[in-house]
Amino acid sequence: MPLRLTPAVRLILFICVGAFLFQNIADQFFGFNVLELFALVPTGFVVQHRLWQIFTYSFLHADVLHILLNMLMLVFTGAELEASWGTRRFVIYYAVCSTFAGVCYLLMQIFSSSGAGLGTPMIGASGAIYGLLIAYGILFGERVMLFMMLFPMKAKHFIWILAGVEFFTAAFSRKGGLSSVAHLGGMFGGFMYLMARARWNIWQRDKKNRPVKPSRKKNAHLKLVVNNPKAFEGDPDDREGKGPKTWH
Repeated sequence: MPLRLTPAVRLILFICVGAFLFQNIADQFFGFNVLELFALVPTGFVVQHRLWQIFTYSFLHADVLHILLNMLMLVFTGAELEASWGTRRFVIYYAVCSTFAGVCYLLMQIFSSSGAGLGTPMIGASGAIYGLLIAYGILFGERVMLFMMLFPMKAKHFIWILAGVEFFTAAFSRKGGLSSVAHLGGMFGGFMYLMARARWNIWQRDKKNRPVKPSRKKNAHLKLVVNNPKAFEGDPDDREGKGPKTWH
């Protein structure tokens, strides 16, 4: 897979690395709890109205391995998607996947938890990365990716195996179930966005190619013109409009 940095991917990469350094420095040397303010905490978002957390949580990461894996997948898949789509569309898609993953996490914690998990923060760009993976698998399905960094397979097969793993993890694992729900939420949000955009493009194309219906009014584009200029000056010889006329 090609390794390159496009503008939006580079910006997201720098923000994530900078946030990771700030998070660890502020916590160890200044005792500032970054997660409480910027991670996605259900009580913070719903009760304390820290609405920015639905956007900021994806720039924070738990440890070096967490941020390393996410940033590698961002560079490998995101750069090619941005090069194909353009920066604006890529940023919108990334934000949709990240936000949808966060919303799924909030709903699961609120409606399926006894209350103990409402203060549990979620961090990481994984939800958005999983959204990038499903887009990559759809657009570049014949490309070869490494499953578990070891087994080569086509991207179109890779994403469905990945989705299956996350589904079973969400269904049967207590520890990693909620994070897997967020991952699936990012994939589902990205898939729905792609489907909606494809339908919109088809509708726009059909609208442009649709033949223009003729007007029902007969000769609606014609106008009766009196050729005798004296008719407009009140000439007594042409008061009844008997001068020569033509249709234009």
